[in-house]
Amino acid sequence: MNHPSTPSHRLRIVDAHVHFYDSDVNRHGFLHQKDDVYEALVGDYSSLPKIYLLDGYLKQSQSCQVDGIIWHEYLSDDALKEARWAQHLAQASAVPLAMVALVDFLAPRLEERLEVYRSLPNVTAVREHLGWDGANPLKRFAKRSDLLSDPAWQRGIAHLRDHDLKCGLEVFAPQLPDLLKVVRLYPDIGFTLAVLAWPLDLGPQGFAQWKQDLSELCRCDNVCADISAIECIFGMGWTLAQVSPWVKALIEMFGPNRCMFGSHLPIANLSYGFEPLYDAYQQMVAGFSENERDQMFRGVAMDWFRVR
Repeated sequence: MNHPSTPSHRLRIVDAHVHFYDSDVNRHGFLHQKDDVYEALVGDYSSLPKIYLLDGYLKQSQSCQVDGIIWHEYLSDDALKEARWAQHLAQASAVPLAMVALVDFLAPRLEERLEVYRSLPNVTAVREHLGWDGANPLKRFAKRSDLLSDPAWQRGIAHLRDHDLKCGLEVFAPQLPDLLKVVRLYPDIGFTLAVLAWPLDLGPQGFAQWKQDLSELCRCDNVCADISAIECIFGMGWTLAQVSPWVKALIEMFGPNRCMFGSHLPIANLSYGFEPLYDAYQQMVAGFSENERDQMFRGVAMDWFRVR
């Protein structure tokens, strides 16, 4: 894979998707014992560190000027404990952090959990893992296949109105029509579209269907798109030629003012790592104006997640 030389100036970024964790403090079961579902997502992950914190990230991202980071929960056994730990991390961080915490919109104590998150100043969003692959039982992260259309689950989202939190719903591309209905139900809540809307069929027909479904979703002004975790979609040996058409199509539909780039570290280290990834991102958007590139690499994530 060929990558351009490092530019003479450091690219300013707000990294839209990072995982910091310490498995000595918070238990992440899949890091202690091989998890078939997680392995179906990322492949062999045995080389992932048990601890990954800001210092390690800054060493790997030193080619860029990091103006902010969006921390995402990392499947801890105790999401509330993990969020409180991350809040302490954010308060001590030399780089501004905004936080995305885990939620279950069917949980009987949902409001109580949201109150806890509201008490943590850096939590600006929540997310739920809803990916459900009808063809592969190992790629089923939701409790059920029909959650997006469940009225009780949908009502849970309404609680976000009282807490000023964005909502990330991680789905696979075949679920986009159901996601569209949810987004339209709550035009006053901001939704983050994760992982390039996570296509499963990477062939021509899959690309066409993905674009058709997104052509509806992109008309909803309350949605921003997160471009990250491309190694989970296209494999650890992804190529620029393979990924670029998808990224460019997404940006064409949503526009530079509603797209943001993330590294997905440290999982991205299972592939090429930070610098080759951001070199590739820059090649993909080389045709955009300087202001549009700055929006995608920095401004959108900073504003969407209220990085301060």
